[in-house]
Amino acid sequence: MGGVMEALIGTWGPVQMAIQGVLVVWALIGVVLAALPPASAYSIEGKWSKTGWIAICTVAAILFAIRPFGFLSIIAMVAVGVFFADVRRAVGGYRR
Repeated sequence: MGGVMEALIGTWGPVQMAIQGVLVVWALIGVVLAALPPASAYSIEGKWSKTGWIAICTVAAILFAIRPFGFLSIIAMVAVGVFFADVRRAVGGYRR
C-alpha cells in the first residue's frame, strides 16, 4: 500500500502544474475575449465595465500562476467563470 501512496504523491506535482497551466491560459483567453467587444457593449448590457473585466481576468491569471489552489484563486475561478458564462454571452455579439 505504501508504494501506491508514494506513486500517487509523486504524480501530484505534474498534475498540479498541468491544472495550473490550464487555469492561466483560461484566464488569459478571458482577457483577450474581454478586450474584443467595444466598451459600450458592456454598459448596454448592464454589465461591469470593459476595463473591470479585463482587470479581473488579468488578476486571475496572476493568481493562478502564483498559487492555483489558494483561497483567492478559488474566488478568481468563480469570477472568470462568471465572465465566460454570463458576460461573454451578453457582449460577445457586439463588434467594433
